[in-house]
Amino acid sequence: MSEATTDTPRRSAGRTIARNTIFGIGAQLVLRIATFTFQVLVVRALGGHEYGQYNIVIAWAGIFSVLGDLGITQYLAREIARDPSKSDELFWDTVVLRFFLGIFCSVATVGSAIIFTDYSREIIIAIAIYTSSYFLQVILAPMDSVLRGNERLDIVSIFGVISQILNMVLGGLFLFLGLDFVWLVIASVITLPIMIALNFWAIRRNHLQPPRFKINRAMWWSVIRYGIPFGITQLSLSLAFRVDTIVLSRYVSDYDIGLYNVAYVNLTLTLVLLAQSFNQSITPTLSREYAQNPDAVLPWYYQAVKMMLFLGLPIAVGGMLTADKIIGLYQSEIAPAGLLLAMLVWDIPLVLYHSFCGNMAVSVKREGAAARIYSTMGILNLILNLLLIPRFGVIGAVFATIITDLMGAAQFYFLFRHVFGAGLGFTRLIRIVIAAAIMGAAAFVLRDLNFFLIVAISAAIYLPTVWFLGAFAPEEKSQLLNFVTRRLHLAR
Repeated sequence: MSEATTDTPRRSAGRTIARNTIFGIGAQLVLRIATFTFQVLVVRALGGHEYGQYNIVIAWAGIFSVLGDLGITQYLAREIARDPSKSDELFWDTVVLRFFLGIFCSVATVGSAIIFTDYSREIIIAIAIYTSSYFLQVILAPMDSVLRGNERLDIVSIFGVISQILNMVLGGLFLFLGLDFVWLVIASVITLPIMIALNFWAIRRNHLQPPRFKINRAMWWSVIRYGIPFGITQLSLSLAFRVDTIVLSRYVSDYDIGLYNVAYVNLTLTLVLLAQSFNQSITPTLSREYAQNPDAVLPWYYQAVKMMLFLGLPIAVGGMLTADKIIGLYQSEIAPAGLLLAMLVWDIPLVLYHSFCGNMAVSVKREGAAARIYSTMGILNLILNLLLIPRFGVIGAVFATIITDLMGAAQFYFLFRHVFGAGLGFTRLIRIVIAAAIMGAAAFVLRDLNFFLIVAISAAIYLPTVWFLGAFAPEEKSQLLNFVTRRLHLAR
């Protein structure tokens, strides 16, 4: 450990994670409500066919975008979290490396789309426009890593909201003018220079200013080598989350792709992102804690897994029972997506768990094991989609997604069972399952009511049931009460 790190006053892991999580969840809540409203408008404006084309562009470019980073910015954030002086050593080398990777990535993205697909001219143009964002990310992504590494995820969360709002305002304006899906891609690129300026301002204001320009080419290979496990994880997750759309584009209509992405990307993954703030908050803080005291991270794993089940299970149960009402918020053309959503919501607890474990693995220096697990998931998802989609269409994509995430969650469970040992307390976890089942029975009885009323009543049943069934240990209840009391006191 460096002297600079030793002399730094010790920060409270719980307080830092709580601050970043509160800002993250608050930002995500505002963002998800706004994003959901915007997505409803986008689907209504574009229709299922053109919305499917838009998702093809995002999926194709999203998979190749990993080549423009190879995990080096995640490595930068992790190293800064362990020792802030690493910013001086790594920042500009990361920027230059990303520039060269961006050139290769943009050529690969557009070239492969032209050579290996029969996509329409509009889709190819939109993919080419999207690749221009790779070069803006050359400076934006490392600045984001500086903020993350210094545990300022509160700032990152706020900027995430600003970025999405700008994107929605511009995209909404273009749709209002009657323009097509290509202009939604243009809107996402236009926002990036603004975000670069905001990130630069935040870094300077918090005295985290980027170091003076300094290049050390001798360390480039080391940076890439250490970033490779993160890059493999990024690529595997891109395959797990995006390859279904690519394979679907060869076998089903753009309309069916639109249905699938409404159920999966717009709703299932949107609900997952609400809980992702906690996952992102723990990585830099627990990286620091693990470097100072490896045993300090053990309780975080056990308690966080319980929270993942506490949050994810009722969403899955309630989402399955109200899927048709949720889809009804869009338009009648999208109604068939209700069946897809009713199945896909069961993917939420699985994604919550394995995404949390992926962040935990980085914190405890098990990124190599995480990369192997995510590689397995990416390959499995590709194989399952190639086998199931030609025979079953979008239903095959649904099953491929759920099976892949189930296998990933199982692998991470056995990894951390080996690393941390037993201690999850399955008798208490079962009580959460019972509470979710009781809530689900009530939601089924109330299924003819207004959707928002069902949600309110279900929450009013679920939360007290979890509490009185004893799903949380007395010390956990005390911690929750103290946390809520402090938040309420600060709010006054």
